[in-house]
Parts: sequence; C-alpha cells; structure tokens
Amino acid sequence: MRVNRIRQIFAAARHFLSSCTHLPTCLARTRIAAPQRRSRRQVRARPPPIHPRRHTRRGRVRKHISGSGERAPPQRPPRKTCSPTRRGEIACAECRRLKVKCDRTIPCSTCVKRGCAALCPNGTIPPGEGSRFVLAATEHLEHRRATMEARMHALEDALAILHSTQSDDTHPLLLESLEEEPFEPSPEDLAADQEDSGTPAEEALPTRSVGALHMDELGSSRFYGPSGGSEDLDVLSTRAAPQELDPTYLGPEINNAYNSFPFTPPGMAVSAVQSAIESFLPSVERAVTLIDTMLEHLSWMFRIVSRAEIMNTVLPAVYKQDSSLSYGPHELSLLLSVLALGALVDLNQGPYNLEAQHYYHLTRAAITLQPVLTDQSMATVKTLHLMSLYNGMSGQESALEPTYNLLSMAGQAALPYTHGADIDPSMWQFTGQEAYERRAYFWNLLAAIMWQSLVTGRPPIILSTFIDCRIPTSEEEELYQEGEVPVGFGVWGYRASVACLVPLVLTTLSTNTPSYAKILEVDKQIRDFFGVARDSTAESERTSAAMRVFVRSHYEDLMMLFLHRGCFAEAMAYPNPLRSPYAPSVQAAYKSACIVLADTQEHYAKNPMLLSRVWRIWSNAFSAAVVVGTVARKGVQLSGMPDPFEQLDSAVELFRKASGSSSRAERGLVSSSMISPASCIQCLSFSPYWKLCARKPCRRRTPRRSQRHSHRRDPTPCLSSADSRAM
Repeated sequence: MRVNRIRQIFAAARHFLSSCTHLPTCLARTRIAAPQRRSRRQVRARPPPIHPRRHTRRGRVRKHISGSGERAPPQRPPRKTCSPTRRGEIACAECRRLKVKCDRTIPCSTCVKRGCAALCPNGTIPPGEGSRFVLAATEHLEHRRATMEARMHALEDALAILHSTQSDDTHPLLLESLEEEPFEPSPEDLAADQEDSGTPAEEALPTRSVGALHMDELGSSRFYGPSGGSEDLDVLSTRAAPQELDPTYLGPEINNAYNSFPFTPPGMAVSAVQSAIESFLPSVERAVTLIDTMLEHLSWMFRIVSRAEIMNTVLPAVYKQDSSLSYGPHELSLLLSVLALGALVDLNQGPYNLEAQHYYHLTRAAITLQPVLTDQSMATVKTLHLMSLYNGMSGQESALEPTYNLLSMAGQAALPYTHGADIDPSMWQFTGQEAYERRAYFWNLLAAIMWQSLVTGRPPIILSTFIDCRIPTSEEEELYQEGEVPVGFGVWGYRASVACLVPLVLTTLSTNTPSYAKILEVDKQIRDFFGVARDSTAESERTSAAMRVFVRSHYEDLMMLFLHRGCFAEAMAYPNPLRSPYAPSVQAAYKSACIVLADTQEHYAKNPMLLSRVWRIWSNAFSAAVVVGTVARKGVQLSGMPDPFEQLDSAVELFRKASGSSSRAERGLVSSSMISPASCIQCLSFSPYWKLCARKPCRRRTPRRSQRHSHRRDPTPCLSSADSRAM
C-alpha cells in the first residue's frame, strides 16, 4: 500500500511539473516565507490554472516556445528611451503647422529638408496644394524678397532726393557701410505672422498716427495731422505762379491796414481810410453781377450769406441807397469779401484774376478798421469765413495756412461769449427769418469746420458737446429759401453733420486710437443714415442745381473714404490685404474712391471752368486717386468692382486736363521732365506722399533689379513720388 501511495505521489508530481511553464518560475512560486493559517473559504478555493499561453498588451496570443521546441521565457517589452526636452524651446511655426517633430534648432532639420530654412523659426508656407513638398516656398519667398528689395530701393531714392535739397553730403543712412549690418524683420513679415496667427478683426487696433511737424530754417513750424491732405508737396511746380497784384495804387493807409491784420493800426484815421476804401468800390451794376455770380457758383458748397441779406441790407447801406440803414467797417468788409469771391469764380475771367485780388485787399484792410478780437458781430464771423474760402481758392500755396486760421477765428468769434451762435437763437428772443438765418449759418459753419479738420488733420474749434442750436425744419427752409439760389445741403446736410460728420471727426482725430470695432460702428452709422436719407434731386441745367447734385451724390463716399483710409493703409502692409483684419476697409475705401473719381470726372466734363477753381474738389479727388493707385500697385483683385488700373488711368487723365487751370490739380501731378531715375518707384507701396505721374501708370508690379529703371531706355509710364509734407 505504501509503495502504491508513493507511486501515485510521483505521478502527480510529474504531471504537475509538466503543466508548469518553466521550472524556475514554478519553484519560485513554491517559496513561501512562512505558512499562514488559512480560512475555510481560502482552503476550499482552488488557485486558477496556469495556462501555457500568455496574452500580450496588444491582445495577440503568443506561445513562449523556442525554435528547438523548448519553452522560452517571456520577453518584457523594451522601455521607451526619450531624449531630454529642452525647457523654454518650442517647435518652429512650420513644424507646428504640419504637426511633425521638430528638433528645435534654427533652422530645424525638417525645414532644411523641405527647402524652407529661410522661414524657420517664425515663418510658414502659405497653405495650399503642394505646400508639403520640398521647395514649395520658393515662389513665395522670391516674391517677398523682390517686394522688400523694391521697397528698400524706393525709400533710398526718396530719401536721397529729399536730402539733396538740403545738403550736398550723402545721408548717413545711405552709406555703403550700412549694407553689411544685419537685416531686421520688416513690417510685412510681422504682418504675415499676425495673419497666420489668426488675429481676429475685433481685437485689431490700427496704428496710431500723429501726423507730421514741419519746421523751416527760421524755426517756424507747421503741423499736418494724420488725416491731412497728401497733395501739399514740397516740390517745384512746372506751372507759373498766378499773377500777383501790385497794391501800391491803393495808397499807404490802405496797405498799412492790410498788413496790420487782424489788429487795428494805432493812430489810424478810421473814417478817412474807410472813405478811401469805398472809393475803390465798383459800380452798383457790377457789384450786383458779382454777387449773383458768387451765389450761383458757390452756394452749392456753403450758405454763408443769403441774397436777401446782401441785396436788401448790406448793399443799400454801403452804396447809400437807403439813409435809414447804418453800417460799419465789418459790414463793408462783408460786401467786399462777397465781391472778391464773385470775381474769383467769374467764368468770363481767368482763374486767380487781379480783380478778385483787388477786392480781397480791400476786404482785409476794411476789417481792421474795427477791432476784430474785441468788437465782433455776425458780419465779423461771416467775413472771416469768406476770407478763409478765398484763401483756399486763391491758387497760392502760402495761403493754405491762413485758410485754417481764418476759419478757426470765425469759429472762435461764434462762441457764446460773443453772440451765442451755437446756442439756439430763440434763447435771445430771435424769431422768424432772422432766427432761421442764424441757425442755418451756424450749421454751415460747423460743417465747414469739421471738413477743414478732416482735410488738415487738426482738431475742430467747436465741440459738439456744447452745441445747443436746433436744426431748421424743412418747412422753414422751404418758406425762407423762396427766391434764393438753391443751396447745396440745407436741412439734409445739417442732419448729416449731426448723424455722420461729427462722429467721423471725433473718431478719426481722436487722441486715443479707436478700436476697429468703433470704426465699423461709425461705418454702419453712416450707411444707415444715407440708406434712409439719400437725396434724389432731379437734373437741372442751372449751375447751382447741377453742383448740388454733384456734392450730394458722393457725400457719403467722402465720409467713408476719410473713415477707412487709415485702416486701408494698415491693410496694405499685409501680403494679402483681403485676408488682413482690415479687409472691410480695403473694400469700402476702394469703392468710395471709385465713386468720388467717377462723379468728379462726370461733372468736370459739364463744368470744367468752375470745378477747376474749387480746391477742395481736387484735394478729395487726389485722396481717392491715391487709394486707387495703391490697389493697382498691390495687385489686389476686388471682385465686382472696377479695374484699378483703368481707374488710375482715368484719374491721371482727369488731373492732367485740370492742371492747366487749377493749381491744386497741377500739384497732384509730376510732369515727365521732373521724373529722374532716382525718383522712379514703380514698386512703392502705399504712402501718403504719392503724386500722380503725368504719364500713364506702369503695369509692371514686381520688376527685377535690372528692370527697376527701365524707362531710361523705354518711355514706359510709371507712378512717381517725391517726398513731401502732408497738408
């Protein structure tokens, strides 16, 4: 029995050992540190069977059997060995875009293999078909290099031209030693990085522009604001200056009073000088003709004096036709200023004629006979306003600064401490037509001040916060305008000033740079107003009515042009302006510029002699032409809009036609004789100092170095520029 028992034990042991995976493991499992007392449940529970097959982590069954038939021990999966990461370093932008591994060197191996080492670490290849292959960025980089090179040469040429007018030495920035210095990233590269980063348009802030300060050799300074006109260029004009009046025939007393403006000469015999001035007045018939000419040809632009006021009050008093009417030196100067403007826009005479200068000299001398700064009236304010308009239309560039100063003086004289022009006349017990005349003039004065601020980039003298003058009603305008020359804006224009013009000036000339969301808000405000209040004036053969159609047809577009042209310039720094945060400004500015140019061309064909004498028309047209030329130069394709090259061709032709009779249009052109190889900047991007070439624009957008000055041997037209001061 005992032998059988032993045999059974050995057989069970062999069976047990044969079922084990390997002996060491089995023996290791039999090593127990110390026997423990088992519970009843533990004793009954049997251990799970050990199977000869083992499941891997990936779910595949693998037998541990060697090639010789013996069971091999299980292999532990190798541990992953990770290279130590460099703290503070991130993958380059191109590797992040492709989601590939980057070795964090500059340039990284991935970018080197793909042929875009020049982009590493911040640049990326534009997305698109074939962008993952080697040398895919070659065309992109070549285009950017050519653009940057052309821009650099253009700026060097412009700097050389400007510096040559002041010194014979080479500018320090143009020395050859600077060519070896390392190249800094350009604004275009930074703009491209921002574009790739996906900066939303709502968070974009336009760059703050503070304008320019010009100082001459004598220390005199002149400020040009950020929205200042861009055609006031410091270059020689090919057109002869207007003939100037020799005032010696007026006598020393009148000339002394003229030169002492705005102060009264001490010890002057006022009555004697006033009588001397009145002796140079024209006949009544000629005076009436000049008054009607001024009202017919300029009432579409402003309404400073009415025909009833001049013909029923001022003219009879000065010409002694009604002894019951009294007048002073300022009423006399008001009549003379109307005569000066009437002679200036007399189409039977040449522009900037001597008769207009004669009456302006008398106007400036007469207004000094009564203290301008202390003894003021409505006649004083209106005379200063008319003198400002005359200086702007006189054709003399030196008169542009007095234009702003005289209008500012008129606005200052209209403040409450004088006679409360900005407070409703009903507060001073004015009623009827006199109250209407005061209200109408105040809103005309406010519009003139706001537009003057936009053109010069300087703050307005009258703030909207302190205005308490109501707008005349349409019924009042219809009643009191009976028998008058049709006005250009009227009640419609007054409402546009409140709803659109004042917010536009406050946004554009604000010290704190407004957000782009604020600009778009003003854009919507302007569109909403003109969408409801758009005027539908019928065509008329009368000059005043035709010009009324002209100014109202693109009044909205002028506002949009001034609102968006700053952000338009910001967008031009991007490789693709339509993908920049300021893409809406690109489309709005270009569309408005095309409309302004089209309206100017249409009405210039109808009234060329009149339009050529109004300087503000050409200032606005030049701003529109710069926008169109920039779009053409940049090669931006705007679907559904006119071709920019065709628009630029027509703009150059328009300025060429008007340059013979308009000094403002002539200064917007650079004649062919003034273009030198150093000033050819075919690839110049947007700048507020552009001039329109008298030849047609060149359509080659990115010429090579050998073609940059190709018009030395080939008279191909091109855009040209000269450094300038912004007005």
